[in-house]
Amino acid sequence: MDLIEVLQVFWRRRLLIAVATAIAVGLAVAFLRLVTPLYESTATMSLRTEQVDAITLFATVDAIVPIYADGATSRSTRELARAKTHEKLSDISVDTFRGTPLFKIHATDSNRYRARRSAQAVVDALRQRVDEHQVGIPTIRLDEIDHPTVAGSPSFPRKKLTIGIAVLLGLGFGAAAALLRERLTSRVETPEAVSEAADAPCFAEIPRDRALARVSDPAEFTANPKLRVVNEAFRDLRTNLMFAQENLHSIVVTSPEGSHGKTTVAFGLASAFARAGTDTLLVDADLRRGRVAPLLKIPRAPGLMEALNGAHVEPLRTSLEGLDVLPTGAIDIEPGEELLSRFATVLAELEKRYDVVVVDTTPLIPVNDARVFASFADAAVVVVSADAATRRQVREAVHRLELVSVEPSAVVLNDSKDAKRTYYTSAYLAPDRARERT
Repeated sequence: MDLIEVLQVFWRRRLLIAVATAIAVGLAVAFLRLVTPLYESTATMSLRTEQVDAITLFATVDAIVPIYADGATSRSTRELARAKTHEKLSDISVDTFRGTPLFKIHATDSNRYRARRSAQAVVDALRQRVDEHQVGIPTIRLDEIDHPTVAGSPSFPRKKLTIGIAVLLGLGFGAAAALLRERLTSRVETPEAVSEAADAPCFAEIPRDRALARVSDPAEFTANPKLRVVNEAFRDLRTNLMFAQENLHSIVVTSPEGSHGKTTVAFGLASAFARAGTDTLLVDADLRRGRVAPLLKIPRAPGLMEALNGAHVEPLRTSLEGLDVLPTGAIDIEPGEELLSRFATVLAELEKRYDVVVVDTTPLIPVNDARVFASFADAAVVVVSADAATRRQVREAVHRLELVSVEPSAVVLNDSKDAKRTYYTSAYLAPDRARERT
């Protein structure tokens, strides 16, 4: 993946990343609520001498300072400090600094005031032992240059730092999970994924739009402002098919299984051809569960079934000039192979009357009809609904076409939640300037 593809993955998986970040922050907040805060009070000590020059002192300071640092944390010093405070002593630690005569005495406690008292008590106890020549070198004096104070905020945990680290960890885990899921997921969610699974180009990405499910008139594709982006996607599909296929007269639209929106895509594609000035016929060849007639609210019969049986059937006109419809006719749960084979003759007659015939047929995996019809057409388009189909299903659908020597001309990713309106599309199709492009 290049950077752009990685960013696209992050955008598609933004909910996963947000959830991972929220969980990390939630755990951090819970940790902050449960853990007992600790406060730190610090005293800064310095060594000096009047009998030895500064150069000599600094040359040996790294060997001298640890003597006093060890003395500050020794058992004798702590017992003396405890006797001075008459209470439990806080945790004591010492920091030294290479090349300097300074060291710091830290007292850490859940009680900020006890921390200050403990730090001061250790300082006083250490200085007393130094004055009594129990610790250190007699010619070196120990000065307290910074007195311990009461801490204003906990030294542990640090709320802002903890939350900040939690956010970074959450984003990191979320990003890793997004990339891992993108690699391991079996469902097709992007044009690249469906194209790779089908080994065919993706000619269109139809955005997810509730208004599309309510379309019952081809004129709505241009009249409904909510469908402008959808309309643009169907025009892309039409244009790509025309340039990819010479002498294109018939197109079979199918899908791996049901509920992928193939009928809606076939309807939209046929409408796009008609609006471009092409005499177009939409044929409902799903003889088992045809949906074109209910979608357009037209009679189901007579239709294709009657035409296959030798009857003369006249297609129905729609409200869009240049677009006619041939519904299924009488539904047959098990149309025979002989009946299906007659489709070649019917299709040839329809191609003589129309510039383009768009055939909506059955899904590929459950039944065999789509393969038979696709073998007679100039092009086959496989519609795949985003998040609804697995790579295995797409590959199986394509394999079924290949068994009858048909290669899909293209795939269409339908119901894509990531297909967004671009600035160019929005500006070009602004309400006061919207017009049909051919």
